[in-house]
Amino acid sequence: MAQPATQSDQTPGIWSRIRTVILVSFLTILVWVLAEARMIQTRVVELQIVLVGTTAASEQHFVVRPASDEFGNLSIDLELEGSLASLDQASRELRGRIQLEVGDQIPARAGIHDIDLPAVLRDLPPLRSHGVSIHSISTELVKVEVDEIVTIELPIRVELPSSVALTGPPRSVPPTVSVQGPATQLAIFEGRDAIAIPDPSTVSALPAGRLETVPGVALSLPINSDENLSPTWTPVLTPPRADIRLTIRSLTQTSTIDRLPIQVLIAPGEVGRWDIALEPGSEDLVSIQITGPTDALEAINSGSIVPSAALSLSFQELERAISSKQVQLMGLPDGVQVTTTLPEINFTITAAPQPIDNPVQTTP
Repeated sequence: MAQPATQSDQTPGIWSRIRTVILVSFLTILVWVLAEARMIQTRVVELQIVLVGTTAASEQHFVVRPASDEFGNLSIDLELEGSLASLDQASRELRGRIQLEVGDQIPARAGIHDIDLPAVLRDLPPLRSHGVSIHSISTELVKVEVDEIVTIELPIRVELPSSVALTGPPRSVPPTVSVQGPATQLAIFEGRDAIAIPDPSTVSALPAGRLETVPGVALSLPINSDENLSPTWTPVLTPPRADIRLTIRSLTQTSTIDRLPIQVLIAPGEVGRWDIALEPGSEDLVSIQITGPTDALEAINSGSIVPSAALSLSFQELERAISSKQVQLMGLPDGVQVTTTLPEINFTITAAPQPIDNPVQTTP
């Protein structure tokens, strides 16, 4: 009679069945995963488009930018088709960007160019090497503008407030600046000047009457309100700053009037009653030093304002027949003063002979 199986005899059979179930389950999952990985799927990825100009090693240098507002965000939605594994690998290698370079995907010549994005994308290694195809794309054709980089030289013009008076024109060191940028941008600056505007507070603190230097004044380009410079194509100035040399005009200056004839002034009622003779050699006032505002002295030196030297005699002085008196300078502009002592001159005063009336003829 057979003996019933013991618990120890049944244990190996149970573990064997468990291992078989686990192995079958694992193989099933593995087959499913492999099948899933090979199954054709689609995935949408967003790609940022990066535009790259030519490098410094190129014979000609170009810059590039979007040519229309529709491409202003520089991104596209790309729907890819392929297996799950290939989509994962392609997505990782794309890194969310596509680079369009002048001389490669973009023609290396100035102008506006149409770029066929599907053609460019199909040649990308991340798609071609993993067998991923393009199912759809949000934008197939984009326009880009290419321009050549050129360099021009502009003279530097120094601008100061109208209230600042200078002796001679201000001078920039260096006198010119090199401006590098796209040819279409720089064309508007031909025949014009770069601008240097020193800080007014720095200029006002400079001592007057001697040559001074304002260092490191920023240079800028003359941009009118109707002129538009693209922020992506900003010209580069070399050097970006200049030293400005200038001499602040002194508020007061000193000048010399070489010669002024002396005029004798008397009251109208005394005219013809007196003879006044100046001492020989004292008829002119010479080497008169004056000081005052620069503009006023320049007016005197140019002859637009002519002062006069005068010997003014009152009725009492004529009656007393004085023989000397200090000369006066008349007709000076406001703020101008005489710094030399005006001399006393000698003269003689005599009564002028009066005409004798003819006696009235009477008939006896």
